[in-house]
Amino acid sequence: MLPLNVWSFQGEFTINVLAILAAVVLSILPILALYAIGRRQLISGLTAGFGK
Repeated sequence: MLPLNVWSFQGEFTINVLAILAAVVLSILPILALYAIGRRQLISGLTAGFGK
């Protein structure tokens, strides 16, 4: 979905670089927020099988 939205910022002869960068940053923010919230559970789940 993101590539289609970013494609709309490209004109026939110009590219709106600032709008593309803003769209990419806004699409990354929810992923980073979920990672920050669930980091402890993610790490404990990944390391659960390694201990004896």
